[in-house]
Amino acid sequence: MTGQLVWFESYSTLNNERIMAAAVDSYGDFYIVGRSFGTGFYDVIIQKFHGEYGTNQWTQFIASAAILDDVGWDIAIDGQGRVVVAAMLGTSLSDAEATVAVLEPVFGQTVWQESFPGAVYNIEVKAGWLAIADNDDVILGTRTWSSTTGYDLILHRFAAADGAQVYHEQWNSGGTTADDPREMIQTADGNVVFAGVSDGDYMAAKFSADLGKLMWRGFYSGPPDWYDVATCVAEAPDGTIVASGFSDGTSTGWDVATVGFDGTNGYLVWEDRFDGYGQSDEARDVTVGAGGEVVVTGYCYSYDTSNDLMSICYDTGGATAAPDATAGLSGLTGAWPNPFNPRVTVSYALPQDGSARLAVCDVRGREVAVLHDGSLVAGEHSAVWHGQDSHGRALPSGLYLAVLRTEAGVTTQKLTLAK
Repeated sequence: MTGQLVWFESYSTLNNERIMAAAVDSYGDFYIVGRSFGTGFYDVIIQKFHGEYGTNQWTQFIASAAILDDVGWDIAIDGQGRVVVAAMLGTSLSDAEATVAVLEPVFGQTVWQESFPGAVYNIEVKAGWLAIADNDDVILGTRTWSSTTGYDLILHRFAAADGAQVYHEQWNSGGTTADDPREMIQTADGNVVFAGVSDGDYMAAKFSADLGKLMWRGFYSGPPDWYDVATCVAEAPDGTIVASGFSDGTSTGWDVATVGFDGTNGYLVWEDRFDGYGQSDEARDVTVGAGGEVVVTGYCYSYDTSNDLMSICYDTGGATAAPDATAGLSGLTGAWPNPFNPRVTVSYALPQDGSARLAVCDVRGREVAVLHDGSLVAGEHSAVWHGQDSHGRALPSGLYLAVLRTEAGVTTQKLTLAK
């Protein structure tokens, strides 16, 4: 791979087109969805491009009957190779409907299209995300607003064959509290997680894909407890839900706050804040590599150069995926999350059967906890430490060492308990 340009294509009606999402099918062909200026208003545009040559295969439009602004939010490819689109269609100057359409991939003809009212009428802020169930049912995540409940989450499931409603669930955390989603992802177990803002704090909420019911929710509030918004979310290999965005700091303006939520219960397990050289720093996307590294991208504001591109990489302390013992790994192989609160998973591997002692020591070398002491078979192992000593008492924040002693020798791993 050399990074050389393979192909370039553009499309314009000279009036501020925008691509909102893209997808690639199993043949390598490329699809986009967004908005294109039509007869006085924007319409939803869907295009297919040949993956090798970049030639435009087809272009389709979806437009509201009210002849108002419309926009495509998200696009996905289902198990049958069909193109699935989520969109917002304007119905009045203040109202809209959420729409899902399924198109066959050869000519882009519509298989089915379904809509429901209550979408927020805004063509600039993305507010619709797709997940595809195992049976190709389509799951749409979006938001609605009313004067009685504020912003609420919406989860809607459509039958793969004809778009019939499987369920329509609306979630509100209470009263007029604004529960405003900014992104949704599908997790490895097939369920979905939203990230956004609820009552001025970071919000993460996991819902069952089968029933649309809330499984857990988690929150994060910055130091002064002002306004904090999670704008992006990803899942780590160990199931931790990582969210980032912008969070008010103490005399620092908006900072990039990146946090980890336990994937099983939504508890906050770690946090890290980044303050750039201005007063406004914001994350726009986050991803987690196979080795556990967290990469956050966005912008930092400078008084001299305005908004500057920003990329941050956090070392989480090692691999989050299970090590391959057959490849000869021996000793401590990682810790996730790191820094941590309230727990950290320490992974290690033995090249052959034998005895092993895994302990935690403070910076003076004093042993404070024993996580394993005894015989083990060759291969991969892990242990969880909850930041407590051997008597179950909580230890203060600071630096600790995981120490593994085996017949092959001694290895160590730094652990940072952050409270």
